[in-house]
Amino acid sequence: MNRCLFLLILLCISTAAQSAACLIESNDDALPIRMCQQNISIPPQLFTDSFCQPQIAERSFDISFLEQCPEGAYGICDDAQSEGVGYRQAIHYYSEPGDKPVLKAYCEQFSQGRWRSP
Repeated sequence: MNRCLFLLILLCISTAAQSAACLIESNDDALPIRMCQQNISIPPQLFTDSFCQPQIAERSFDISFLEQCPEGAYGICDDAQSEGVGYRQAIHYYSEPGDKPVLKAYCEQFSQGRWRSP
């Protein structure tokens, strides 16, 4: 029994260590948000504890840690960089394709990323 518990804990730890993406989905009644952040150069602990924890007032989210972002995004901002931070990530957008022009401009002008449509 102890061995099984140990193996289960080890599996959870190794899965968390391999998680290089977080899927962020709103779970409230406001405008739906669904996006995924694929880590490129962010230290793993910082990525899970900070980058994958949206802080939007009066909104709540479900966060899932994955090995990679799922297919089906209408746009991806590759090599996105947060202002004042040298770390990079790819941000996959799923929610509202009508937002593409605004997100593309933000990606290229503010995040210093490259927009692509899969």
